[in-house]
Amino acid sequence: MTNDARAALLNHYRASPQRLRDSVSGASIAQLDGAPPEPGWTARTIVHHISDIAIMGGLRLRLMLLDIEVERWPTDQDTMQVRLRNDRRAITPALKAVDGLVESAVSILDSLNEEEWTQPRPFPGNQSTTVEQWLENSARHIDAHVDQIRYALTGTC
Repeated sequence: MTNDARAALLNHYRASPQRLRDSVSGASIAQLDGAPPEPGWTARTIVHHISDIAIMGGLRLRLMLLDIEVERWPTDQDTMQVRLRNDRRAITPALKAVDGLVESAVSILDSLNEEEWTQPRPFPGNQSTTVEQWLENSARHIDAHVDQIRYALTGTC
């Protein structure tokens, strides 16, 4: 990845909390909890899922940079939704968490040198990945779920 492409991706990731907030801006409680057009999660549960994954992703980034290998964390997404009661918790703390977690990750990423960006690092499941790949996956994850939220709220992306 070129430095310009990496900088553009980092800026895109940096702006992802705003895109998330925009996707739920003005939504009523009924809309947040309304049945999506297709079977799946509500807008509320998607916001919490993004927050949950941002928490785990931030920890994975740190462990990668410290070259600490961890076991794969089994996460059944539907079980997480139920056990963490994502269907009834307010979304404001989750939105704030995503703000802080992305800002914290970006502050780390802004300081990395080329080798730190591209060096293969331990990743769960006896795999390796680079910080660049972590950033691509993290940005793509938020984007995909923001689209899901828009679809859940309006039936269109």
